[in-house]
Amino acid sequence: MPVARMLKATILVPAERRDELVQRLYELGAVHVVNLPSAMEGELEELAVPCRSEVRELKLSISRCDFLIELLERFEERKGGLLGGLLQGRTHLTYEEFLRVEKEVDLEALYRELEDLDIQLRHVESRIAEIGRSVEELRLWEELRFPLGELRELRWVEVRLAVLGAGHYPAWEREMEEACPYSWWEELRRDGERLFMVVAVHREDLDSFRELAQRYELEEVHFPGVDSTPEEEAARLRKRLEEEATARERLVEGIREKLPLKPKLLALNDYLRNLLLKEEVQENFLRTDRVVALEGWVEESRGEEVLLALEELGDTLDVTLEPPGEGDLPPTLLINRGGIKPAESLINLFGLPNPGETDPTPFVAPFFVLFFGMCIGDVGYGALIALGSWLALRKLDLSEAVRRFFRLMLYCGIASMVVGVFTRGWFGIEGEALPAVLKFPGTLDVLLNPIPMMLICAALGLIHISIGVAIEMYDNMRHNSVWMGFCEQGTTLLMWLGLAVMALGAGVKVKPVQTAGTWALAAGAAGVVFLSNISSKSILGKFFGGLYNLYGLFGATIGDVASYLRLYALGMATVAIGSVINRMAGMIFAIPVLGVVLMVAILAGGHIFNLLINLLGAFVHPLRLQYVEFFGKFYEDGGEPFRPFGLRTEKVVIDDLQGGKA
Repeated sequence: MPVARMLKATILVPAERRDELVQRLYELGAVHVVNLPSAMEGELEELAVPCRSEVRELKLSISRCDFLIELLERFEERKGGLLGGLLQGRTHLTYEEFLRVEKEVDLEALYRELEDLDIQLRHVESRIAEIGRSVEELRLWEELRFPLGELRELRWVEVRLAVLGAGHYPAWEREMEEACPYSWWEELRRDGERLFMVVAVHREDLDSFRELAQRYELEEVHFPGVDSTPEEEAARLRKRLEEEATARERLVEGIREKLPLKPKLLALNDYLRNLLLKEEVQENFLRTDRVVALEGWVEESRGEEVLLALEELGDTLDVTLEPPGEGDLPPTLLINRGGIKPAESLINLFGLPNPGETDPTPFVAPFFVLFFGMCIGDVGYGALIALGSWLALRKLDLSEAVRRFFRLMLYCGIASMVVGVFTRGWFGIEGEALPAVLKFPGTLDVLLNPIPMMLICAALGLIHISIGVAIEMYDNMRHNSVWMGFCEQGTTLLMWLGLAVMALGAGVKVKPVQTAGTWALAAGAAGVVFLSNISSKSILGKFFGGLYNLYGLFGATIGDVASYLRLYALGMATVAIGSVINRMAGMIFAIPVLGVVLMVAILAGGHIFNLLINLLGAFVHPLRLQYVEFFGKFYEDGGEPFRPFGLRTEKVVIDDLQGGKA
């Protein structure tokens, strides 16, 4: 059974042995602890275990550790992009090294040192940004050769630096000549639609100047504290900018000197989070003055192991393991094996099944891989996907989740190669140009003869959604009755089976097979009309409800099956774009000398581009067929993930988890 069976665990322990119990559960890593106060719906909230002072201190240490890691990563030389992130590798430690890390890192002293460097660095960067803005502003006025300090000391005029829209300048100039006859101005430069000028306004003309400035949206520019010319001041600021940049580099180098401590900080972060986990898990307990109680879930296969481990704590501990009760909702743990397990990541993206449902992973895995292969449908592209995934699995230090993804992509690449063999997909080479050995009987040309491939897609779609209905029938039979399962889903399957047999008989021109299919189709349709709404209390309700179900069934099925035709469309697009790339390369090849180089560039770049743009559709559309068409027939998510209390690491890898835990 792909969904693990769970046992409900109830544990009672003397209050003074609470920490000992927590440690033993942590070492086991097998018990999913339930929030017992919340499960009691607030009835026993006053008995909840209060948060201890250690929690606040641990959270403070973790936040400091996060700050240090983030600060170091800001100045770490990293390869960009998704591939760069994968190539970085992870920090590996033995369990003994993991336990020693708290003693090896003086977190408080390191935090004070790097926090001080970070504060200084932020101040320097702020000054660099401010000076840079000032230099940019002064650059626009470097044509002004007069010291700004002297201009401010003139007795009869006020000198203004102004910016005006170039379109307003002719009208503004005419009105200035009339309204301010004792004033003078000169254009210094134009920057796009902005005109920079210096205006000397006689003090008797100031009111008129202000009125014109407001009307024409004249922007006045001020450089307070600057006495030299703009060019001289800009040169001084550039020199200061170099000094600040040097100071910044010195601070950055001081931070980078601590980069060798990053692996230990990553380990310390995980270590502290595990200590916090031990403290926070106790908030899920109930306690009295003498006893602490907790509930949880244990995988059935580990029940005996948990009992034996807890019995070592002595007779004062009471442990009960029992199957789930009628109202219990145990967490969900998928336990698929082998090649099916990578597809669990697709289920996790949507949501885990609830405890009463069938795990869809064994059905999702083959269909997703097949549908992906049909969307790519090219031997060459499939080989690149498979080879890239295989190399990633062999050469990169990946987490288990990422390894599952690449393993799934490896299967998808192989499926693309298989489909490409039967659809004559070889890097977009046109069918007529392929050698005869690659056009053996049974292969299809999806560009010139699309109908067979479209029929295959429709047939696969009908099979796929039929499996979904069959799963719902199975669940209905398990939880309700065999009769209900047959009435509500079995009649639909009978109708679809009859349709398939009838189509097969017509295709092979065997009259008895076609007749048998026709009778099965009629029986299934009658079953839908008279039995699918059997829960209705009235006869008319049963009949008209069933009739409506039959109408809806045909309408929905046509829409669902049509969605599977996109598999053909995506596969055809891959082949068609590849064919266009090959034709372009062929035309370029005729160019003397450079033809070969350009042809290779177009073939390599074009086919890589074609593969990348089609990868997204090849992943998303098969996923949509699973989530919408397939899951829509039977699936209800809502399962809570099974997360046993135990050692958890996110930033480091513990290489020897067989050792004891502390």
